[in-house]
Parts: sequence; C-alpha cells; structure tokens
Amino acid sequence: MFSSFPPLVLLDWLPTWLALVLAYGVFTLVGFGSALVASGPLAQVMPVARVIPLLALLDFSGSALRGFRARRAVAWGPFARLFPGMLLGQLLGVLLLSRLPARLMALALGGFVIWQGIQGLRRATASPWSGRPAFWHGLLGGVLGGLFGSGGFVYAAYLQRHLESREAFRGTQAVLIGLSTAWRLLLCLVWGLLDLALLQTALLCLPAMALGVFLGHQVDLRLGREQLFRLLHGLLVVSGSALIWRQFA
Repeated sequence: MFSSFPPLVLLDWLPTWLALVLAYGVFTLVGFGSALVASGPLAQVMPVARVIPLLALLDFSGSALRGFRARRAVAWGPFARLFPGMLLGQLLGVLLLSRLPARLMALALGGFVIWQGIQGLRRATASPWSGRPAFWHGLLGGVLGGLFGSGGFVYAAYLQRHLESREAFRGTQAVLIGLSTAWRLLLCLVWGLLDLALLQTALLCLPAMALGVFLGHQVDLRLGREQLFRLLHGLLVVSGSALIWRQFA
C-alpha cells in the first residue's frame, strides 16, 4: 500500500508522530510553523518530495478553518500586496521540489530548519528582505512554502510591520496561509506529487494532528510563549542537524 516509501512501522514512526503533535501545537499557537517542526523527522522516513505534500494535506484542514473564521478581520490591502508574489513563489518552489535530487533536497531542508532555529534563538524576527516591497516578501514566502512547506514567517514579518491590530494580523495571516496551502496542494497535484498512498498516510497522521491542536489550545492557556519558542527553536536546530547527519552516515 505504501510502496513509494518505508512501511508504517509503529516504532519507526513513533518519533514522527510525536513531532507532528508538537508541530500542530505550534501551528495552533502562531498559525504557521508546522513544517519547520515536522519536516525533519518526516524526512527520516520518507523522501522530502513526499514530506511537503503530506504536510500541505495536514495543514489544509486547519488553515482553511482558521481562515474562514477570521475572514472578517482581514486587512485586504496588505493581503492584496502579498498575494500575487505568493502565487508565483509557490509555483517556483513546487517546480524545484519536483525536479531536485532527493539527497540535495534533504540537505537543503536540514540547513533551512537549522537556520530557522538559530534565527529564533537569536530573536531575529525581521524578514530576510526587510524593507523590500510586499511583492518580494510574497515571492520569498511562496518559494519557501513550495520548496520547504514553510513561508508563513516571511508573511508574518511583513504584516507585523504594517498592521497595528492584532486581530487584523491574525485574520490576514490565517487567510493568506489557508489560500497558499490550497494553491500548494493544487500545484503538487499537477506535478504528480500527490497520490493515493500519500492520502492514506495523511489519514493515519490525522490523530497526531488533532492531538497537537488540542494540546496547543491547552498550552496557550498555561505556558509562556517565550519558554515555548526557546524550546521550539532549540528542537529545530537538533532536528535539522539530525537530518543532515543522516545524509552522510
């Protein structure tokens, strides 16, 4: 049934399921970041070209619901400035995902996750293209989303600088992430990165996602975000390092 990647053995996948729980706890808290947490452990048991579509499938239900609930709070001006770049960037990112060699993709993903972890530990929250127009933020976020499944932090960096209202930020980010995930799924389908085996795997991962969402709501009430994010970014460095080490082991 799962001929394109290793079979779902409980002991092999237990760390991955735990990573998915953590990933969707983070997603519940901040609205993005699931791929940063889960992509490294998932890449230990399946090719990166399968990881990103799988996470897009899992992200879609949560992000679509968040986007629908927050639609009345959207700041449509900043949204409209980011959206075209996001569409083009996702197209380029998924095209690269479908063409690059698996080992190169794993190394690139590991490096990206480590970089994100170090940036977080240093509290470097500015966009990599800080000061550039919205289109370029959309383009960069789209490329990173299509290639690694995580471009939401680029959109967030732009929106934080242009929106004073917390509700407007959350609503705009939620709708943007929801639409970008839907667009990524469509592109993955066009390029043949989605199939029945991946859909079955996503169904098996749904309980871990649901548990993560539930725990995320509980953590939001009890744990300080500073503590959470320091732990999260430390785990990103470890996860990315393990993925790179595996390519040379």
